[in-house]
Amino acid sequence: MAIQSTGIGSGLDVNSIINQLLAIESRPLARLQQTASTTQTQLSTYGALKSRIAALGDAAEKLATAATWNKTRATSADTAALTVTSSGSATPVNLQLEVTQLAQAQSVATTRLPSAAASVGTGTLMIEFGSWNQDFLAFTPTVPLKSATIVIGSGEDTLVGIRDKINAADAGVTAAILNDSQGSRLVLRSTATGAESGFRITATDDDANPLDDSGLSRLAFNPPGGAPASGNQRAVDLVASVNGAPVVSASNQLDDLVDGVSLQVARTTTGPVEVSVARDTEAMKTLIQQFVGAYNEANKFLADQTRYNADTKTSATLQGDRVAVALQGQLRSLVATGSSASSVFDTLSSAGISLQRDGSLKVDDGKLASALANLPELAKLFSADGGGNPLAVGIARRFDALADLNAGTGGALESREDGLKQRLSRNRTEQERFNDRMAMVESRLRAQYTALDSRMAQLNGLSAYVSQQVELLNRSSNG
Repeated sequence: MAIQSTGIGSGLDVNSIINQLLAIESRPLARLQQTASTTQTQLSTYGALKSRIAALGDAAEKLATAATWNKTRATSADTAALTVTSSGSATPVNLQLEVTQLAQAQSVATTRLPSAAASVGTGTLMIEFGSWNQDFLAFTPTVPLKSATIVIGSGEDTLVGIRDKINAADAGVTAAILNDSQGSRLVLRSTATGAESGFRITATDDDANPLDDSGLSRLAFNPPGGAPASGNQRAVDLVASVNGAPVVSASNQLDDLVDGVSLQVARTTTGPVEVSVARDTEAMKTLIQQFVGAYNEANKFLADQTRYNADTKTSATLQGDRVAVALQGQLRSLVATGSSASSVFDTLSSAGISLQRDGSLKVDDGKLASALANLPELAKLFSADGGGNPLAVGIARRFDALADLNAGTGGALESREDGLKQRLSRNRTEQERFNDRMAMVESRLRAQYTALDSRMAQLNGLSAYVSQQVELLNRSSNG
């Protein structure tokens, strides 16, 4: 590797001279770098602004949607007995619901065996579905008949094996083994509730007598014709009344009891229970507060980024930026502009949302509560489509449109970002070209000063030689 030793022979500080010259030549690069830094800050600021305007648009869109104003809230006076829910299609209503019987599934426990591993017997179990009368004396099969056949072969005729065969059949009945000090029993339960989820079990076993209490017949449940199992529960429907009208259901889940209203019944009631479905004004209040919060966030950000500080004589990132300043004016104009959609509320301030001196919005809770009491008219103020009349367009719709125009795809903010990105790209290209040019300048300067250094070193050597000869000559003359 060659070692540079410029300046050694001439006494010049060549590197220092070159570095100073390069620093002077590099001043345009510093300006390019400063421009790039400023542009990047503007781009980041526009990204943050776009995010805030999009959030404002999202909040406005919720208030601009007519379905939002139809939301209902359902309540039950006895939540332990009744859980009630409502959908957007529900009509406000008050109901009195009384439940006298819960829907339940049929459950049957077989006779005991010594253990779960004891052999029961081989054969076939037939499970048929239908309904039993009050005393299990008459069975009415479903129409069309619903049934399942379970074949029990050798090696699978224990309670464990029979349980697994029944469960694997997925026939509408589940089986489990109940163990106690006196032995083991098979417990069978229908998977659905309601009177028609009842079932009977007949057995065809290897002893050719399906009516005795031995072999597979021990699992039969077909009173009064067969050996009845002990410990059973009849499948029944839910029995209730709504405003005095009788209601019967195979399930304890009453879907669309009235349009858009569903109830989950957990127990019987001691009397009528009040169920109320009303417009959800609390949800509306929350959405309005979210809209105000999103507006204030966007307004404050714009104010901070377009501000000029007279004391420090410094400008914020977007101070004087035409797109940001125009957007700031548009937002405040929408707040001040009213809508003729409602005959009761014509401006945000009439609904309790007032403009403050700093450009922010403030909610008057009392005034807003009064406005929410007249929900249909308040909905018009925010969500009316105008019917072709631009003066009757809801205010939330206008904010949603403004947000989309600015923060949406191809909007003003995206166009501004694209312009800044292009500026950064051009700046990077200019810096690269400048750096290439500076490399050439440095190479040229080093070549020039290296040659100068070499020449001066030669001259210094010649000067020293001449001085030496003159001194010798003087000595010779004096001698």
